[in-house]
Amino acid sequence: MDIKKPAPQNNSLHHGLYELFLPVTDMERAINFYVEKLGFQIGRQESPSSALLLYNDHGTRSMLGLFRVAAIERRYHLSFRVLEEDVDQMVPFLLGRGITPEHPPRDNIQGPMSEPIVHGWMPAASVFFTDPDGHLLELIADLADEPQPDVLYCPLSKWRTISIRSH
Repeated sequence: MDIKKPAPQNNSLHHGLYELFLPVTDMERAINFYVEKLGFQIGRQESPSSALLLYNDHGTRSMLGLFRVAAIERRYHLSFRVLEEDVDQMVPFLLGRGITPEHPPRDNIQGPMSEPIVHGWMPAASVFFTDPDGHLLELIADLADEPQPDVLYCPLSKWRTISIRSH
């Protein structure tokens, strides 16, 4: 199946996501993870069962809402944008904070990640990890290369040998 990228259009009022909510089983543990490990700031905590965390990305704010539940019934997947110039720092960033990057459950490769993987059709480099409640989190960096739809996933080191930079 040949997927064509649509031409950029300015027919939308929105400019990206602003707010997401995640269920958590331990509010203090979740706040500590997102604030201490990932750099969010506490925006507001009205009760022990909910919190709003703010994240400032180069002048653009986003918000992550946390709400306490007795048990996680469904795990979610969230991705955090990383600049391409920082792609080689994704794994060391996580390891330095005591977070083990791991291949996602649906990937044909399992276990710890030693380097980002590239989604060739985008192209973008990703590193996956989980929060304390098992939500799948991802650091992802768009790459200024030509898309290669035939490359589903490959290690970043291999991608760099086969990629063609966009002009």
